Amino acid sequence: MPSNVGCFHLCAWAHTLTEVWAWNQNAEALVGHRSASPWDDPNRRPSHADKRRAWQHELLAQEIQAVVGEHHDHAKIRDLAHRCLDLAA
Repeated sequence: MPSNVGCFHLCAWAHTLTEVWAWNQNAEALVGHRSASPWDDPNRRPSHADKRRAWQHELLAQEIQAVVGEHHDHAKIRDLAHRCLDLAA
């Protein structure tokens, strides 16, 4: 029972933090991936999934930039690639 309450709070906070991050974001940036789906209405407002996807994209880009940066460490790049593959799987 306590684990159910904990999971509920974790999901609620994750949802809330995603909405807070997207609050001042440009709507066109949040729905940029829709061009790959011609059946999707480009004029509808961004869904929570659109916001979450945009935030994940930004976080992943920041992580890649932090690893690659100015110095190229092949071990760090390999570790980052494995983490990215784990996220995709």
